[in-house]
Amino acid sequence: MISHSLEKLFNAHFRSAAYVAEEIVHSKSVAEDIVQEVFVRLARVDLSKIDSPVKYLYRCVRNAALDYAGTHTLRRWEELNGSELIADEVNFDLSRDDVERANRLHRLYQAIERLPEQSRRVVKLICLNNYSYADAASELGVSLATIKTHMYRSIKSLRKMMALFFF
Repeated sequence: MISHSLEKLFNAHFRSAAYVAEEIVHSKSVAEDIVQEVFVRLARVDLSKIDSPVKYLYRCVRNAALDYAGTHTLRRWEELNGSELIADEVNFDLSRDDVERANRLHRLYQAIERLPEQSRRVVKLICLNNYSYADAASELGVSLATIKTHMYRSIKSLRKMMALFFF
């Protein structure tokens, strides 16, 4: 049984946590898998005993992504160069800009979720799944003009919603 606090944490921070992981591993699907695994591990933790569950979540995601990246890079290096290893010391702390970018992206995803259903589907297909306008029209069974109208209205609406976050 998933605790209410974990479910709330998941709903509020999954996308931005996945963005943080994606910045490290450079793969959206791998990043989402990493974040899901972190939440599975967090289900075994009493979140009420943690001072800041949000900070703890991001620290866990960052560490899991770094573990993945290190393991993946090491394996790739060994594939290319045999068993020779070269170790570089790199500071992997997230900068203030990375955190702010993750927060902006999180707010954008929230704004997209507030769009009307059909507009939301169009934006997700085109902006998140890299569909062309024609492919999105075909997928949704609507005209190209309808897709263009949805995108125009969605972008206009998203600009207004995002402006509220920054002023």
